[in-house]
Amino acid sequence: MIYNMLRKKYRQEKPDLIQDVISKGRLTAILSIKLQGVSKIADHYIYEVRFLDNGIEKTIPIIAYDVTQALAKLEPHLNIGIPSATLKWMLGTERSIIGSNVNL
Repeated sequence: MIYNMLRKKYRQEKPDLIQDVISKGRLTAILSIKLQGVSKIADHYIYEVRFLDNGIEKTIPIIAYDVTQALAKLEPHLNIGIPSATLKWMLGTERSIIGSNVNL
């Protein structure tokens, strides 16, 4: 929806956008966040986060209470070369949420 609100001169196709971000010296950036669904865990949602990590495009699901928590969960894992599959397992499974909430 926001894409439609942008002026035509600012709209870019995905490959062009990624190349422009990298050419400006930004190797790590959030490209998009989409709400994909509701998690089985109470009050949690599944967000699809598309981002650049050291110039490599990655898309992973993150289970979180809100967008702010999703970004906070992702931040410590950036710029250290963790593969997408590992990040998906670490941040996108209900098991990781349940295990981290044991002492709450």
